[in-house]
Amino acid sequence: MKIFSAIILFVLLSPGIVGAANQNDINQELQQGGRIHLPAGIYVLTDSIILQSNTILEGESGTVITIPDHAGWPAWKPLISGNRVQNVTIRNLEINANSNGNSETPHGAGFYNCMHVVDCDNLQVYNCTFHDSLGDGLRTKRSKNIKFYNNLVYRLGHEGFFGIESQYIECFNNRITTRTNSGLRIWNSANVSFHDNVIDAQLDAGGGDSGIQIEDSKGTVGNVEIYNNVLNRTWGKGIWLTAYDAGVSNIQKVLIHHNLFYEIGLSYNIPSTGGIVNDGFKGTQIYNNVFDGMRNNAFRNQAGGQGTIIKDNVFTNTIQHTAISQTGTGYAIADLVGANLSVTNNCFYNNENGDVYQTSSFNADFADPKTHQTSSGWTWTGSTWTCKFVKPMELGSLPLTTTLRLRLMAIIYRVYCIINSF
Repeated sequence: MKIFSAIILFVLLSPGIVGAANQNDINQELQQGGRIHLPAGIYVLTDSIILQSNTILEGESGTVITIPDHAGWPAWKPLISGNRVQNVTIRNLEINANSNGNSETPHGAGFYNCMHVVDCDNLQVYNCTFHDSLGDGLRTKRSKNIKFYNNLVYRLGHEGFFGIESQYIECFNNRITTRTNSGLRIWNSANVSFHDNVIDAQLDAGGGDSGIQIEDSKGTVGNVEIYNNVLNRTWGKGIWLTAYDAGVSNIQKVLIHHNLFYEIGLSYNIPSTGGIVNDGFKGTQIYNNVFDGMRNNAFRNQAGGQGTIIKDNVFTNTIQHTAISQTGTGYAIADLVGANLSVTNNCFYNNENGDVYQTSSFNADFADPKTHQTSSGWTWTGSTWTCKFVKPMELGSLPLTTTLRLRLMAIIYRVYCIINSF
């Protein structure tokens, strides 16, 4: 293990020190390989940290990596960068990308991504906190064998995790509050598992859109499974499936199961809200989920949808879009393009305008799912939904969106991750 010398530590941790020595010393240590430990302190970068193969970059409670006000970096220069490296672990860091201090730069335009790796293999990022960025938390391109887990993410300017043309991705046990865009997203990627995450939204006009976004423009998306997640009060969609260009000819066969969707789509400014919104995907299987309190629709099919199977779910308390009147709003399932969905063995109850729109349902259960057992495998406890696959989460409270509360949440989450790592 490599730990900075006492002299370097004194320089790095002295109050007011913001010199370029921070990333230079870190990069020098990384070039030597092995485990590089950053003790508690605020590391103000004036250039990127450059990852090297076969290294572990780690911090501890109180290790914060940030950038100065008005940093003036060009687009696509991230705080932590990796290019053609392999076997890298990043853990126990807090990344504060100082979006307020760089407000002259737009959100979601490639500026100040927390971590960006290209053509990399075998990367793990865990027990980290990502916040106050104008870009992504972790962005990967043409990379494989990526694990992103036990992270806390909020107030970003793009995605929490964004995998582009990447393979063998697993994102799990993350706590994400969206701002600007999505929590977890892939684009033209395959062999992906998103599971056991809790995703909600910053509840204002900057609160983003979908909790999870799956995007296919090259026809390469496949073997994607989304399961055991809690999506709670997202601003736009819970899950957005979108295909265009060559993607519309693909049969993606995404599996979505054992997820809890609660009060999804609180936005007044996004038309196509809903639990799951499909814009061109085919062969999707949606089973053993709960959709409670969706705005607009629980499943809204706007394009494609051929071969979609919807079975053994609970659809309850769907209401119309909160602000925008549109076709099919207020139904649990709306098929706007006549894709001949397969809808069987679902429970429908108290959906404002009806259960299905322009499609048919077979062998449905119309009793209150909060008072009897359904085929979904979910049970209402009186305050939350539970099933044996999903960690219980109490519902009904607003997401923690204030800075003070989010900082407290970061401390609690870090302690939780440390305790559960033993």
